[in-house]
Amino acid sequence: MKAQIYKFEDGLRLVHLERKSTRAVAIGLLTGAGSENETAENNGVSHFLEHMFFKGTKTRGSLDIVKEIDALGAQINAFTSKTGTCFYTFSIDDDSERCAEILSDIMFDSVFDKEELERERKVVLEEISMSDDDNADVCLDTVATLYFGDNPLARPILGTRETVKALKREDLLEYIDKNYCAENTVVAIVGNISAARARKLTEKYFVGKFASNPNRKWQDVAHVTTGAYKTVFKPIEQANVGMAFPSVSIKDENYLAVNAGGYVFGGGMSSRLFAEVREKHGLAYSVYSYNSFYANNGYAGIYVGTNTKSALKAVEIVADIIDDVRGNGFTEEEFRRGIQQAKAAYILGQDSNGALMRYYAKQLLMTDGVSDFDELIATLDKIKYDEFNKIYSNEFDRSKVSLAYVGREIKDDLFAAIKL
Repeated sequence: MKAQIYKFEDGLRLVHLERKSTRAVAIGLLTGAGSENETAENNGVSHFLEHMFFKGTKTRGSLDIVKEIDALGAQINAFTSKTGTCFYTFSIDDDSERCAEILSDIMFDSVFDKEELERERKVVLEEISMSDDDNADVCLDTVATLYFGDNPLARPILGTRETVKALKREDLLEYIDKNYCAENTVVAIVGNISAARARKLTEKYFVGKFASNPNRKWQDVAHVTTGAYKTVFKPIEQANVGMAFPSVSIKDENYLAVNAGGYVFGGGMSSRLFAEVREKHGLAYSVYSYNSFYANNGYAGIYVGTNTKSALKAVEIVADIIDDVRGNGFTEEEFRRGIQQAKAAYILGQDSNGALMRYYAKQLLMTDGVSDFDELIATLDKIKYDEFNKIYSNEFDRSKVSLAYVGREIKDDLFAAIKL
């Protein structure tokens, strides 16, 4: 059965997939309000709000919310990204309406108590400290910021200590008024629930409750990068190296091929990166590539966790791998493996209501549509070997690379080893 999309008069959209093989239901609200929608002054407000929506409503205290969910044996949670904030529940099918009502309550009747705000500010500051202690995260956040430069996508999701300390209740409410509108929000419901029932719950608990702002539709701003280099010296044992290169957007016709190529370039234990950097040369325990796709942007990232003495050698090997792939392409065996890995990832991802809910919500918000999995598989099967290599010859442009290093002080010029 295919996912169905419904648009209501206020601009709110619902994507629904009925799955009779399960007794579970996932309900999600995804609003296009992430760190890219912020300013330099209120950076971190999206994530702070994610926390504050759970801190009490007109009829429920923060403990009441979790007690009710726990009493159902259900789950409630949220996450913030650069592009949006998602609130969701997982429950058995009989409790789907109760969960929808609780989501509606926190979304539309949260009080944002000032005392709760000050307590939660401390929690968020601790979360920033925890993130700062994860040096791989620091490296990847830094390289993303370098890559995007002055583009709003460069802003960190958590914000900074300075911006979080400065946020006031009025700032949160103003941000909600501007960004939490029907046109900028999608509801995703996946599981053992009929289309009629999903529409009824959406109409009862969400339609007509968001502010209307027809001009506020989610869209990131296209960015052209020129590359940058930054070192963050810390007295740690691991040397963390992150690289970012221009890639395609989620709307690009070559998106699926690029995604498949990522598996054989650096997405697994049989990939080029893993085989060369770790298995052949023993320079890293953790080495991989990843793709970040947005509506109008995309970048391909590489991470290497090594040591200070080996960092330059590792970057040089990465440069050689890139040159080989761009110049000579993948082998036919790698091509077949990449396509199969991509197909398997899509198919296996259908085993989880939660994963499907997040996938469909993101697809609808970012592209105004959703892709049927059978259609995705058919498209992957149509990709030809020569076409695959031609597409991937444009990936990992070393003339536009950004590189971040986090570790002990280093004298080697890592940027010169990768930048053309």
